Amino acid sequence: MSELAYLAGVFDGEGSFGNWSKGKDKCREFRASIEMGDGDVILRFLAHFKRGSITVRVPSDEKHKMMYHWRVCHDKGKDVVRLMLPYLSKRRQAKFQEII
Repeated sequence: MSELAYLAGVFDGEGSFGNWSKGKDKCREFRASIEMGDGDVILRFLAHFKRGSITVRVPSDEKHKMMYHWRVCHDKGKDVVRLMLPYLSKRRQAKFQEII
């Protein structure tokens, strides 16, 4: 299986994309993101696509685990989703076409 197909499968199950309002002026931006506790998988997104950024959320409660969040915005985010599109579910493909 190719790296792209693997990442698209993970994204299909755990990721999200869409237009979000930003700030008081309600500027809309496209964003693709995925958050999970498996930092090694999140690093694979950054390494493969060479776009976006990773943030780490340290839990305030020791019962919870550290969470890793990869996000890519604007046209770069759309480019990433376009690359994964053939491997995404029909529902996600339709949602992307509706958004753009």
